[in-house]
Order: sequence, then C-alpha cells, then structure tokens
Amino acid sequence: MKKIKGVSVSGGVAIGKVQIINQNKLVIKRHNIDKFEVEEELTKFEDSIEHVVEEIDLLIENISQSKVNKDILEAHKMILKDPDLTANIKKSIKTELLSLEKAIKLHFTDVIELFDNMENDYLSTRSSDYEDVAYRLLSHVLKQNDHLSHEINENAILVMNKISPSMATKVFKKQINGLCMEKGSKNSHSSIIARSMNLPMIVNVESIIDAVKDEDLVILNGNNGDVIVHPDDATIQKYRKFVAKQDEEKSQLLKVVDLPTKTKDNKKIPLMSNIEIPDEIQQVRKVKSEGIGLFRTEFLFMGTNKLPIEEEQFEIYKKVAEECYPNPLVIRTIDIGGDKLTKLLNIEHEVNPNLGCRGIRISLKYDLIFKQQIKAILRANLKGNIKIMFPMISCVAEIKKSKKIIQECSDELKVNKIKHNPNIKIGAMIEIPSAAITSDLLAKECDFLSIGTNDLVQYTMAVDRDNASLSEYYQPSHLSVLRLIKMTIENAHKENIKVALCGEMASEKKYIKLLIGLDVDELSVSPGRFLMVKKEILNTNYEAAAKLDEKIFHALVEV
Repeated sequence: MKKIKGVSVSGGVAIGKVQIINQNKLVIKRHNIDKFEVEEELTKFEDSIEHVVEEIDLLIENISQSKVNKDILEAHKMILKDPDLTANIKKSIKTELLSLEKAIKLHFTDVIELFDNMENDYLSTRSSDYEDVAYRLLSHVLKQNDHLSHEINENAILVMNKISPSMATKVFKKQINGLCMEKGSKNSHSSIIARSMNLPMIVNVESIIDAVKDEDLVILNGNNGDVIVHPDDATIQKYRKFVAKQDEEKSQLLKVVDLPTKTKDNKKIPLMSNIEIPDEIQQVRKVKSEGIGLFRTEFLFMGTNKLPIEEEQFEIYKKVAEECYPNPLVIRTIDIGGDKLTKLLNIEHEVNPNLGCRGIRISLKYDLIFKQQIKAILRANLKGNIKIMFPMISCVAEIKKSKKIIQECSDELKVNKIKHNPNIKIGAMIEIPSAAITSDLLAKECDFLSIGTNDLVQYTMAVDRDNASLSEYYQPSHLSVLRLIKMTIENAHKENIKVALCGEMASEKKYIKLLIGLDVDELSVSPGRFLMVKKEILNTNYEAAAKLDEKIFHALVEV
C-alpha cells in the first residue's frame, strides 16, 4: 500500500480501478513553405477556423449537458474568432513563410506561456482553454481528430497529466468515480464542474501516472488530498463504509433542495452562496440558493499586467446578475492588499499587509480604480437585484466617502447618457473590531451589514489565521467574538436593517444553531456546503437556540 499526497479540489471519497487517459500527441513535421504555397495555407487556415467553429457549435447543441460546459465552448469560439489570432497566423505565413501548423503552434505557445506565468490562479488556469483550442485546430489541420486514446470506462478512477475543457466535456458524461491528475488547480473549469457534480477530484499528485497502471485499485480521499494506491483489505473495508455513509448523506441532503429554508418553529433564515469566480453561478443555481451573499471580485485584479477596464467588469457583473435574478447579488468591491498590486500601482512594500493598505483603504486611495468598479456595478444593475458591499470598513467616515463616490459615478454616467440604475443598496462588512463596536453608527448609514467572521476572529484574537502553529488561538466561539457578533446584530435591528454572516463560521455545522440563536438574519456559504447548512437550519428550533445561547454566554462569562 502506498499513499501519495495531492491537492483536493472537490471533496468526497472514491474507490475504483485506474484508467490512465492520454491525449494523442500531435507531431508537426512540416515547418516551412515556399512562396507559392502562401495563398493555399491562408485558405486552409480560414477553412480550418470555420470547420472547428462548426464542430464546437455541434457540441454545444448535441453534446454539452450543462450550462458550464456550454459557456466553456462559447469561450473557445471567441478565442478562434479573436482578430489577434487571425493577424498573427497570417503574418507568420506571409512574412516568415511558416506552415499553417507551425504558425498555430507558435501563436498559442506564446499565449499559453503568458497565462501560465500569471500569479493569479483563476487567470493562469485559462491557459487550458487556449491549449484546448490549439489542440482542436491542429487536430483538424493535421487530420488527427481523436482527442482521447481510449474509451472511458464507467466507475473508473481516471488518471491523467491534466484535463482540458473539451476532454472534461466528454469525461463528465460518463459514470466515473473520480479524477486524479498530476497537474491542475482549484479554479480550473474541470474543477468547477467536478464540484458541481460532487465528484471527488485531486490534482497536483506528483508522478501518479508512473505510480499506477490500468486496473490498479486506488482510493481518492477528496477531503484531505490522499491518493491510496494498492490499499490493503482493512483500508478498503474502512473506506467502503465511508463511501456508503457518504452516499446516504448525499441522498438525504438532496431531499432538502426544494424545501423552504425555515427553522422547526417556522423562522425564515434566507440562505445564500459565496462565489469566487463567475463560473460558480451554476452550482448556486443547482442547489437553489436564494441569491449570492458574497461575490468576491479579486480575481479581476490579480495576476495581470493591466487593470481590468470598466467594460470588462460590467460584462461580468451583468452576466452574473442576470443569472442570479430575481434573487439578490451582493458584489464586494475589491478586497485585496497593496502587496498584490505592486506591479500595477506605485505602492511601497508593507511589512504586514493584513494591517496595511487593503480593502476599502486601497479603493479610497486609488479612487479612479474604485470609480471604474462602481460604474460597472451601477451599469450592471438594470434589473435592480445588485447590492454593493464594502470590505474592511473601520469607521463611518469610510462609508460616507464611499456613498459620495457612488453618487459621483452615477452623475457621470447620467451626463454621458449611459444606462445605469443608481438605486442600489449598500452595506458594510463587519470584520474589524472597530466596525463592530461602532456598528450602531454604521447601521444608520447602511442598508445592510454583513459579518465576515474569518477576519473578525483574526483581528479580535490577534491571530494569523493562516499560521497553523497558532490554530488553537483562532477561536470563532470565543466570548469576545460572540459579543461583537451579538452587538452588531442588535445595533442593526435597532435601525431595522438586516445582518448576514458570510464567513467560514456559517459553513461549520457546530456553529449554525449558535448563529441562529444570536438572531442573525441571513447566512451565506460556499455552494459545496450549502445543503449541509440548509439541513442544519431545518433541524434547528429558533426559540430553543436563543435560550441555549443565553446559557452559553453566561457559562463563558463564568469561565
């Protein structure tokens, strides 16, 4: 028995026999052409683009079963129709006398290298889309159209170097048990699809292809990233019991999908979702979430050599808002430290970025960037279901400045006769003790408050939440943290506004009853934890939870 460590991107446990999947290698033998062949190569290029676009259209119409897959394929069509692609390929053929296949390879190699070198995980994973398009195009030009070297066996554990989006489209149609790859990332399209299907998937498993062969029995533990090769009988029995329990829990959770999110004594607790990237909206819809309580926008600003323009942001926010409608979409403005933007902005090195220029501080300091984001949000809010939330608020002055900027942005859009909806609700994230302590004042200026427990615990307990050696000091249920949460909720209710809680505390089963008893109005969690949290809400008695909280507070005070 051998255990290999990887990175889990989709939870759960899977047991099955290995099937190694290899993508056929494309060999380019012809590199240069003569002048008289130029026109022929250009015609072949145009025909090939047209053919591959038609091929993708057929996939969209007949093969792709989920909207995630369809969006991926639509993105591939856009890559093929990119004017830069056409210009670069034609230039290589005309001026450098390169064969079509060589020109295609050079163009995509440069683009893929650019994405691979990006520090941001979301953007770097886009290289797989370009790899996939390059493979499709070259396959047609070289007359090698089979993407996979094998048919996929049902109930197999697929092992591969990495998975392209088009391979994912074919793979996820089969009844496989799990995926294990030498490369990959959390935010790749295949990882997103795997999570939406609750399919165990582990990536970055070093040399797994050399460690196994077809038909080997393996166990994937998507909860901790372990890949167990040739498990002994005792291990197999242990994990089979786990899988049986897991399957039973999944079937039980599916029963709550269509139920209203209410406690046993009929108190409504709206349950929403947190998302990192736009693609996750499909998971949100699958679990029938009541909206998006936190849309993190940092992916737009990281790992790039240029700031995202207003139009780019507008298109993304508009699409997510439309997918979410009529439910609310809470967009959090950029919550990132200056240390992540040093390539773009003239920011001095900070010894402690967590206590430096980040969140609302960086937005107010660089108001041109802030205004672009606000304008994009206002323009995307035509259906009126978007709310704006400001991170790392520490005082009322920051909210007032932010509201003033929203008004300025609305005025500018109006002058330029650009459609937008200025009637937008604004909220503050309560994640700094000073914000919780002055929440009575913040509540007078806001339409809602949202408690971010991850940072609230960190700043209250003076503990770096990423420091494993200090984990015992990171205590979400510490009396000081609970008092700040309770104070925020009470102050908000005095002003007749609602309080949501969107931190990890809301995703942990042991805290759900506690938070409901504290009278939090809404919870927002990751889509993968949604049904578990919903079931816990359904099993909670609000009045009993409130009484229990009183006892807990008294007990903590006595300690």
